[in-house]
Amino acid sequence: MQRPLAFACLLATAAPLFAAPRVHIALPERCRLLTRQFFDLRVEATDLADTEATLILRDEKGRDITAAFGPPDEVSSDNDHLPASLDRAWTFRAKSFATEGIKTVMAEVSDSTGTSRDSRRIGVQRFKARPPGKKNLILFIGDAMGESYRDAGRLVAGSTGGGMRGGFFDELLQMDRMPYTGTVLTHAHNAVVPDSANTASAWASGNKTTNGALNVFPDNNDWRSTEAAFLDNPRFETLWSYLKRLHGYRTGIVTTTEVTDATPAAEGAYVGYRTLHKVIARQFVDGTFMPGPAFDVILGGGKDHFDMRTIETSGDTRNLIDELVTRGYTQVKDRGELNALNEPPELLLGLFSSSAMTVAYDKLGYTRPPGEFSTFHPAFPNQPFLEEMTAKAIATLSKDERPFILMVEGGMIDKQSHGNHAAGTIWDVIELDRAIGVGRSYAREEKKRKTLLIATADHNQTMQVLGMVDTTVPEALENLRSGSGFTGLVTGAVWGFPDYPADPASGYPRNDNRYRLSLGFRTHDHTGTPVPLSAEGPGASLFTGTWDQTDLFFKMARVLDSDTTKLDRLEREKARLKIVDQNYAETP
Repeated sequence: MQRPLAFACLLATAAPLFAAPRVHIALPERCRLLTRQFFDLRVEATDLADTEATLILRDEKGRDITAAFGPPDEVSSDNDHLPASLDRAWTFRAKSFATEGIKTVMAEVSDSTGTSRDSRRIGVQRFKARPPGKKNLILFIGDAMGESYRDAGRLVAGSTGGGMRGGFFDELLQMDRMPYTGTVLTHAHNAVVPDSANTASAWASGNKTTNGALNVFPDNNDWRSTEAAFLDNPRFETLWSYLKRLHGYRTGIVTTTEVTDATPAAEGAYVGYRTLHKVIARQFVDGTFMPGPAFDVILGGGKDHFDMRTIETSGDTRNLIDELVTRGYTQVKDRGELNALNEPPELLLGLFSSSAMTVAYDKLGYTRPPGEFSTFHPAFPNQPFLEEMTAKAIATLSKDERPFILMVEGGMIDKQSHGNHAAGTIWDVIELDRAIGVGRSYAREEKKRKTLLIATADHNQTMQVLGMVDTTVPEALENLRSGSGFTGLVTGAVWGFPDYPADPASGYPRNDNRYRLSLGFRTHDHTGTPVPLSAEGPGASLFTGTWDQTDLFFKMARVLDSDTTKLDRLEREKARLKIVDQNYAETP
């Protein structure tokens, strides 16, 4: 990493003659932000000789910029795990850069033994939300929905009514019909194999985190593993907060898991460890970088984190649902109340289960295959489907024609895959695809065609399509689980295509047919492999190629920031040059 000559000379002449303190800026090597995007700067000094250490912040030319950052919001000691040595940390909260470019921040710490320094280069991308009008963004996330998961959903949904013959489909998935595709690398800051917190933070805020962390960088007191230690980490602002705070965007999250789970939490929470659900719920209501609720629409599970709070579990006895209702949110408690909303409300809250929601397969009332377990909640028997929640979320966010940003997650794809439950996994992929269809219909119908749609995954898992089985064969193997010790041929294996019938009441495939997919799971966990992405709408052609997951944040911001009219002509030209095809239905 090259530095300007003047900056390099400054570092060279400052080398201490004695054992000076060690200095560390708690920002990663590759840190990127938008103009005016808030971030926290934490400077950590260890091996201090005395308690009188001082800090000066400088730019790339060595100029003192300490006053520009103001006094530190927090100064702490005894941070690291070495009680015999002195240390100190200075934290500056909610800082930002007004202009684009490569910025350098150098921390200079001095004590009686000398002076030491650390520096970071920060890339800052312009954001102005310029004419011809602000755009909307709907981000669809299939949690763990790698390529083979799309394949399985396509084979099951696409085979209904004889819709797959001779190796062709009559209709592809909704996500397949989006015209631009890319490949996304998902590695964590500290690991090849990521989790949902690190991956969601990457697209939500533009930087990598360690596994388990939501929109915060690690610091030197994380070793304590306490709530306090996980709440003081340096933060960086999400796109949802940024657009709401600076550009008047409406914001929303929709999920089939708990709304405080890692993927939806990443749009509005800042914690060092993802399991702090009750803290995350409080941040949703109170706000972080701006006061007040983080979202205008919250739909999903996780009710207990909002209204079952005690001093022991939450540090408070607040009823956050009541607080949101007092603030003007319309609360819906089940599928019937959600679908009875004839007019979209101004603000919408629906928490349809105490924890994660019932998966699509069980909402449909289907019988689980051997070895799979129902997720049906007797206390919450009437839960909406993801496509229904998506429709009401879009209607609410778009009602006053203000721009909006919405994340929609098929969150139980991942959780069913962890259990190696093939049926539960596949039907949740199909449920997400139906929600994508809702988004595509809205984007086609809106007058100015100003909604960017993206469908992707946070990370991958190991399910693979192995072939076909005839379920009338005794002990036919539909689902080969991790650790089964299976070797040899699949019992019941046959050539051909699946014949799943459609449920006339719901439109979903049924799972009572003869010829079904044979699937296998290698492990019960995530992988470090890339995930596919599909995009449609203004600026969608930017999302082709292979790139890191943090780039998704900056690509989305660039589309929302820019006039993409000339770029979007490519999509219209592509449609004009489409090939003749008699096999596929003429569906957009």
